[in-house]
Amino acid sequence: MQEAIFSREEMHELPIDLHTQYFKASDVKASVTVITHVDLRHLRLRKVEGRNHNSLTIVSALFDRNGNYVIGNQKLVELRLRDDTLEKRVDSGFSVRSSFDVKPGTYLIRLVVRDAEGQMMSAANGAVEIP
Repeated sequence: MQEAIFSREEMHELPIDLHTQYFKASDVKASVTVITHVDLRHLRLRKVEGRNHNSLTIVSALFDRNGNYVIGNQKLVELRLRDDTLEKRVDSGFSVRSSFDVKPGTYLIRLVVRDAEGQMMSAANGAVEIP
């Protein structure tokens, strides 16, 4: 996964979307939120004791305009969905947010998601400019 974070190549094995938001608190403080949306319709799930299982590792990283790593984080999402919950959520999917405190500027966002069941990975690039 570390290699994928520092690559610029996009991969689309898993059904994800990358969205960003920012809030500028002052001339020297800002916050960037990376929103990872996962589509459940095409995600592999394993049935265990009546629940639909998978684990997703979601890594978000910000790089400055020169390609230098600034900040990042990793989240583990454990899916253990009952059939009725999966049925209700299948059309809307789910989102995971990661927020970063940064200085105003231009940032490249790198998002990598890997699942445990299918051993598939997706990687997406985004950008945000905070004036």
